[in-house]
Amino acid sequence: TEDILKILTVSPGQVFNLNAATQSTRAIEDLYVRRGFFARVIGFAPSTESPGTIVITIQELRVGTVSVQGNRQTKDWVFRRLIRTRSGEAFNGEKWGKDLRRIANTGWFEPGTIRSVENTENEEGKVDLTVELRETRTGNFTVGLQVDPASSLAGVIRLSETNLYGTGQSVGLDFLQTTRGGGASIGLDYTNPFFQHTDTTFSASVYSRVLYRFNNALGANVPITNDDQYYERRTGASVGFSRLMSDDLSMGLSLRYEDVRTNNSGNNSGQQTGGFIQQDGRIAALSFGGTLDTRDLAVDASRGAYTRFELEPGISTITRVGGLFTDSSLLGTKAFAKGSVEYRRYFTSQPPRGRQDPEAPRRVLAVRLRYGGIAGTVPFFEQYFAGGANTIRGYDEDRFWGKQQLVTNVEYRYPLQRSFNIIGFVDYGGAWGGYGGTPDFDQSSKFKLHLGYGLGLSFRTPLGPIRLDYGINEDGKGRAHFLIGTAF
Repeated sequence: TEDILKILTVSPGQVFNLNAATQSTRAIEDLYVRRGFFARVIGFAPSTESPGTIVITIQELRVGTVSVQGNRQTKDWVFRRLIRTRSGEAFNGEKWGKDLRRIANTGWFEPGTIRSVENTENEEGKVDLTVELRETRTGNFTVGLQVDPASSLAGVIRLSETNLYGTGQSVGLDFLQTTRGGGASIGLDYTNPFFQHTDTTFSASVYSRVLYRFNNALGANVPITNDDQYYERRTGASVGFSRLMSDDLSMGLSLRYEDVRTNNSGNNSGQQTGGFIQQDGRIAALSFGGTLDTRDLAVDASRGAYTRFELEPGISTITRVGGLFTDSSLLGTKAFAKGSVEYRRYFTSQPPRGRQDPEAPRRVLAVRLRYGGIAGTVPFFEQYFAGGANTIRGYDEDRFWGKQQLVTNVEYRYPLQRSFNIIGFVDYGGAWGGYGGTPDFDQSSKFKLHLGYGLGLSFRTPLGPIRLDYGINEDGKGRAHFLIGTAF
């Protein structure tokens, strides 16, 4: 009421006139629109009982019914968690648009099929809301070959379901065997985004995976010999909870424990190979973080921002060192703390995505800035790494390492079709202040950043988004990068 009184063009003591009443009527209706609501002023006149008093009658558009059509598998109670608009409340177009985008972000429905039907004919002053959609295939069984920038050619078996029994829970089992040795990788992951029917997400995973670093191109071999190549076998588990505090803010807590074996993951004799870098041990870490997310669409944002901070204190126990870093002071139990912050921003000159098509393609300028720092002593494998598909394209995967990392990415995304974009990008970043260099990779003890740029393609498939980029580094050399998922 106070906000309405402030915008009136009539004041106490003035003579009432129709022009001032008309201007005030428009101002009131515009105020509702600016705040995402809809209303009509159906009365603006002196009171019959008290001619000196003006009576303003406002009819707010309120929500009648809220329904979903097309959900053959997804349970109705899941939509009640996703849709925050409730019957009987004042209709807010921005809030309803967020509900539609929240549904689109699940990935359970075919892109471009989510539609809003808003019917105002059944009852005056009320709007009946219906979401029309078509479910996509959420269960997948894959057997085949995979080309990965970090592990070359690999055979893969993957079983996953991202909407288990229509409850929104996801479970995945994957098995991967590369052609580069190191043994097989296996992992089991589970996520429940509505833990105990609340806005709490529970996630857990157990795994034994081999991680290859320092690959120099898509499908290429590392520059060092197979006997000296560096890889890590990480065997462990993680568990985490995150809680939605508001529409845009979430907070989370997670715990991980890993046993890490480097360089000799396929060596069952218990003897070290004397290769590239060897540090074996265990990691236990607790992570606390928060995310503020105002993007219009998580998978393909066109406007809004994403901010995340994370603090991870932990303990490492190194039991064996060898190869290039044999300092015995690294042995034993050490404490460390990792902290990071990431900011993303998205800009478009096109109109906002509407309720009739919340996934409409847009030309987008996307920017990401990420910083991380470490206090204490960490093993080689717990440093920050930069270079490759997800950080600085045009360089070997994880080419730079250190206790500090700074990466900036700028992309311009131009949609050729609804699910197909061409992308121009510039990356600038690096890592420094950690372990020294190797014969193949010199490192920086002080702040130093590196430039990469190029072109890429992105596709949205039923199995998820796929990126293929070609980056050129500051020496003029080019490399292709393949990424399952989105860069940012």
